[in-house]
Amino acid sequence: MKQMPLDTLKRLRRHELEVVEKAFGEAVARETAAEAVLSKAHLLLIQEQGLASDPQADDDAVEAFSRWLPVGQRAIADAQELCREAALDRDCLRSALLMAQAALKAVEKLQDKQRLEMNYLALRKEQAALDELALRQRALY
Repeated sequence: MKQMPLDTLKRLRRHELEVVEKAFGEAVARETAAEAVLSKAHLLLIQEQGLASDPQADDDAVEAFSRWLPVGQRAIADAQELCREAALDRDCLRSALLMAQAALKAVEKLQDKQRLEMNYLALRKEQAALDELALRQRALY
């Protein structure tokens, strides 16, 4: 069968969709990893705060916590920024995924329409041949 331009376009759209699906999966994984980093940073802050506020803790533990606190807060802020960036990436790739799915669906609809038109033309051609045959047979009688 002759290669149709829509078949080529459909293969291209499928490939595009596969690439975007892979990138979206990677973005979701990056976001999950960023959220895990943020959770660890929060957990570490809670642990350090617990050690410093322990009634058994001495002044050195409280001082160490006060020196560590800006570092812990910076780690949390960095992790929050990483989460925000990962969420933005995921959202952008989600949009690209939706567009790729829509582009593939549009090509499939065009193919269906083209198939229907070709079938219609084939039926018209067949009907014209039958009509011509009927006219010839009438002319013979």
